[in-house]
Amino acid sequence: MSSSAGSAETPTPRRRPRWWWITAAVVLAIGAPAGVAGILEHRAWAKTVAAYDAEVARVTDEAERSRASAEDGYASGLDALNDAIDAGRRAYGDSKGQVADDEVRKPLASALDDAGHVRDTEVGYPVTTRTVDRVTRSNPFRRETLPEVDIEFVKGAVPAPADLDAAAADVTEARDAVTQARRKWAFGRLRSATTEGADALDSLRPQVGKESLKTLDDAVTEAEAALAAGTDALDPDRAVTLRHTLLDSTESLWAGRLARILTERRAAARADGIDCRTAKCVALTFDDGPVTDTRRLLRVLDREHAPATFFMAGDNVARQPDIARAVVDGGHLVANHSWDHPQLTKLDDVGVRDELLRTQAAITEATGFMPFLLRPPYGAVDDRVRTLATRVGLDVVLWTVDTDDWRTRDAARTRMRVRTEVRPGSIVLMHDIHPSSIDAVPGIVDDLRAAGYVLVTADLLVQ
Repeated sequence: MSSSAGSAETPTPRRRPRWWWITAAVVLAIGAPAGVAGILEHRAWAKTVAAYDAEVARVTDEAERSRASAEDGYASGLDALNDAIDAGRRAYGDSKGQVADDEVRKPLASALDDAGHVRDTEVGYPVTTRTVDRVTRSNPFRRETLPEVDIEFVKGAVPAPADLDAAAADVTEARDAVTQARRKWAFGRLRSATTEGADALDSLRPQVGKESLKTLDDAVTEAEAALAAGTDALDPDRAVTLRHTLLDSTESLWAGRLARILTERRAAARADGIDCRTAKCVALTFDDGPVTDTRRLLRVLDREHAPATFFMAGDNVARQPDIARAVVDGGHLVANHSWDHPQLTKLDDVGVRDELLRTQAAITEATGFMPFLLRPPYGAVDDRVRTLATRVGLDVVLWTVDTDDWRTRDAARTRMRVRTEVRPGSIVLMHDIHPSSIDAVPGIVDDLRAAGYVLVTADLLVQ
């Protein structure tokens, strides 16, 4: 047998099909893009979330700023309104008694009332809503939704800052009108007070030491500078203070001077042997002259060696200056009885000063003597008139015995009235413009001396 017939043929092994790599390739071909898509989708979603969060944050920040802005705007307007109200109330209060025209003050009162209502209105902050839209993830395998967000925005305040500003502006405008009116008032009053102070300085410099006049002198200097600057530049508060200084200093200086005059005259009388602290003193006084018949009265008094006090009307002095001079030459005291006999309490300050100063000037020019006593016509006097009199250097003197001679025109009844009513220290009122009063004087003098009275001028009995 041959060898090929005796050996078995070895079979060739069958190769397995290589499907795994095909599967892997397919999986890879399909999965790779899907993975990339997933990654991209995730990244896109992350950006969407970030944008959403940023939008929510941005809108929320704007909302917070809108509220802060509204609150700050209201607070600022409220502060300005409160300042305007405070200033307006001060101006309104300060103007009382100074701004006489109510039509000027009424708008300020009304503006203050309206402003108070605006200020006291409870503030509200209206809002509007802004929405950040909902966002949903498109991945079907990872469903996710970011919710819709509603955020409130403050649109402003009620009352609005503009309302507060308008109310403040109304108050300020009305206040400025009142302040200007008060400024004009203060300017006029300061000018009058400065005139009084300057007049007092002129009269008192020869009589009072320089140091005593310093306060008044400084006030007059400052006031004159303020007046020279004009109304618009005037500080009304300072003007009012300065006016008080001028008037108070003027009154104080004159009061001191009048007190010294009375002290000196009483000391001189005591040196002559007349002391009304112990003697039964009586002062005969005559009002309303001088007139022609005053000369007859002077002859009677000269004959009786009886001093008297003559309260003269300025217009009569201007008509009869020689008689006024004769009164002083006769050793009598002349005094002020106003210019033309008005009721001083019915005049304003300017009118009172005019009445007194014109009479002072007329008597001084006619006699060389400046009066220091005033008898107001009709005895009409109040604190204001007394103060005005003091500030022109006059001390007020009334009477204690009214003879009523102007009514009775009867010498006997005039004499009887004095005899029955006289007391130590009496100041007797008569009028030298009535002949019957002059006729009564000799008998009156005889009666008084018989009762132990000493006849003196009125200054020795002024309280």
